[in-house]
Amino acid sequence: MFLVGDDSVDREARIQALLAAQPPIAVILGAVHVEWTVRRAIIALGCSPNVVIRERLLRCHGLDQYKALWRDEVVTACQAPPLTQVVTRWAELRNGFELRHRLVHGASTCTADYAASRVEALLAAAADVRAFCLRQGVDLHARLPVRRKC
Repeated sequence: MFLVGDDSVDREARIQALLAAQPPIAVILGAVHVEWTVRRAIIALGCSPNVVIRERLLRCHGLDQYKALWRDEVVTACQAPPLTQVVTRWAELRNGFELRHRLVHGASTCTADYAASRVEALLAAAADVRAFCLRQGVDLHARLPVRRKC
């Protein structure tokens, strides 16, 4: 997987390197990278205390739930666009997550050719969220702000 100190460049390089040799692993790690990025962004940009957001994240799985939590926390707090607009290739991202789901549950496998566009969409989605956060003055690889009260 990834180490705590790995930045996005390191993660994405590792994912790209796996694409040719182990495409299913590249897809799975690409999805992990997106989830890590979105979760950190919701904590950093949300309006609720961190502990409340982290509790909600424990029960949050899948793009629709992330989209709803983003709406509840980030759109409200920052008057930000919905996650489906921050991530410019949302439909392709969904395809990447559907493949990840099938891989994790043993329902299919994939070739490097099939995985390539999905991995690209996963990495692009993480980059979109990071870029949005940077425009808000938040570096997801730095210590996140702590909110104890609304």
